[in-house]
Amino acid sequence: MRLTILFLFISTILFSQGPVDGYMKKNRDFSVGLSVSRETATVLYQGTEPLKSGRNTMAYSVFGIYGISDRINVQANIPYLNVNKGKVTDFQDFSLYFKYLLLSKDNSKGKLDLMAATGLSQPLGEYVTSGSSAIGQMAITGDGRLIAQQNFNNNFFASLQAGYFLKTDPTPNSVSSSLKIGYAGKFYADVWYEILHAFGGTDYLGTGSLATTSASGGFRGLGFSYNKIGGTVYYPVSKHFGVFGGASYILSGRNAFKNTGFNLGFVFQ
Repeated sequence: MRLTILFLFISTILFSQGPVDGYMKKNRDFSVGLSVSRETATVLYQGTEPLKSGRNTMAYSVFGIYGISDRINVQANIPYLNVNKGKVTDFQDFSLYFKYLLLSKDNSKGKLDLMAATGLSQPLGEYVTSGSSAIGQMAITGDGRLIAQQNFNNNFFASLQAGYFLKTDPTPNSVSSSLKIGYAGKFYADVWYEILHAFGGTDYLGTGSLATTSASGGFRGLGFSYNKIGGTVYYPVSKHFGVFGGASYILSGRNAFKNTGFNLGFVFQ
C-alpha cells in the first residue's frame, strides 16, 4: 500500500514541525488536502514569565504539494483563522516553498536523503496584529533550510532540519530546528520536537528596551519563541485518499500562548 506523505504547514503560530518534511514527491505526483485544527491556552508568556490569559483558535488550511520533477517539489498553503470564538476571523499568511533533493545515498541501514528548501510567506490582508485575538505579525518572511532524513530498512525514519527566517521590520528574524522520529509503512506515525527562537524583539508588557511601543513596532516587534512537542498519525483509506490527526503542546516560550492543539484532516492524491 503506497503511503501519502503529508504536508501539514499552518505557520509558526499554529501547528508546526518544520514547514517542509523529509520526503520527495515523484515527477507529476501531487497531494491536496484540508486541515482543521483547534488550539487552546490559559497561559501567555509575558516575555518568558507565565501570565494567566486565555485564547482559542480554529484554523482551516488548504494545502498542496506537486512534484515538478523527482528532485524538485513545490508546495503551498492558505490558512484561515477564527480566534476567540469569532472575535476575529481572517486569512493569515500564504506560503510557497520549493524543495530540492541534494543527495540520496543508500547505506547499510537504509537510505540517507539530504534536501534544501526555500520559501516565502506573504500576509493575505490587513489582519489584526495586536491583543489576544491577533492573527499574526504581518511580516513578509523568507525561509532557507536544510533537511536530513535517514530512512531505515524497517520503515522507521529519523529526520532533522534547521532553517532561518528573514522577516521584514519590525518583526525580528528567527531560527528554527526540529527532530522527527516516525514510521512510514502501511500507515504513518511520528513524534516531533521543535524549537523556534527569535533574535531580539520586544516583550509583551516589557519595560525599558523590551517595552512594546509604537517606536519598536508594537505587537509586530514582539520576539516570538517556543519549544513545542507533537505527533501525527495518518491512515490511507484508499490508494488516493487518506485521513490524519495530530496533537501538539508548547512546553515553554517567549511571548507565546502555552497552547494545546489538535488537528484533523484529509489528503487526496
